[in-house]
Amino acid sequence: REENAFCEQQLQPQKTLQAELLQEIIDRIPARDHSVPYVKRGYRYQSRYEEGNEYTIYARQPAGTTTPEQWDTLLDGNLRAEGHEFYTLGGVAISPDNQIMAVAEDFLSRRVYGIRLCHLQSGEWYPEVLEGVSSAMAWASDSQTLYYVLKDKQTLLPYQVWRHTLGTPQQQDQLVYEEQDDTFYVSVYKTTSEAYVAIALGSSTTSEILLLDAAQADAQPRLFCARRKDHEYSVDHYQDHFYVRSNREGKNFGLYRTDKVEEQEWQALIAPRDAVVLEGYTLFRDWLVVAEREQGLPRLRQIPWARK
Repeated sequence: REENAFCEQQLQPQKTLQAELLQEIIDRIPARDHSVPYVKRGYRYQSRYEEGNEYTIYARQPAGTTTPEQWDTLLDGNLRAEGHEFYTLGGVAISPDNQIMAVAEDFLSRRVYGIRLCHLQSGEWYPEVLEGVSSAMAWASDSQTLYYVLKDKQTLLPYQVWRHTLGTPQQQDQLVYEEQDDTFYVSVYKTTSEAYVAIALGSSTTSEILLLDAAQADAQPRLFCARRKDHEYSVDHYQDHFYVRSNREGKNFGLYRTDKVEEQEWQALIAPRDAVVLEGYTLFRDWLVVAEREQGLPRLRQIPWARK
């Protein structure tokens, strides 16, 4: 409070300019805006902002809906924020059976989230709240098991992966993995194939991925590629293949494909290039899309699988 009071005192002469700049920023933002809809598991999803509201509204409709205006609201951030001095939505995860929504919310502005669960058909919220966690979460295939990452109470470092069973208190959750090196951050995500839940471990220059079989509610982590100094990599899985973005051959990244975790089995789809940085990739049914940067300029390339 003292720091904020001192800052306000020092910046008092610029109050008019601050107001002008803020209004200019607001005027550049559309009062009504929405994301491009996408279809997943038979539903079309979209997020949008309504005029006069500050927070996102998440909605969906059956993919076969012919009337574009018919959207069912999954979560209204404006309603969730009511009565709180601060609110941010860290993420939303829908269960594979389309019935349960997991929501990561922060009401304190510390990036420490609580995960709450809602049954979408009835609109009822489950009694349990997963406290002290990051915004990363992933469902197992049974739609009853949710993986999440606990933060250290003192340092707020995400360091433990836990497994939660729907309808049970957090105290009964199972510890799946704990990172002992405090230079590494821990996260979880679902692969594109939805066959695996990945535990992503990363420091500033080193990566490691562990895989959990999403079809097994009691799955144990399986190492994909052991960490070694200055080796950074990420993994996705789709149509029986693993796809790996890795800098194992030098400074820049290449993209590799394999059906085995052994590194010697990786086959280069896009070899690393001295003048081009491979920044990311996304796997689609008919296309591989890569994000690259050359001479400082970003670009997207859309590559049909027939060429691969």
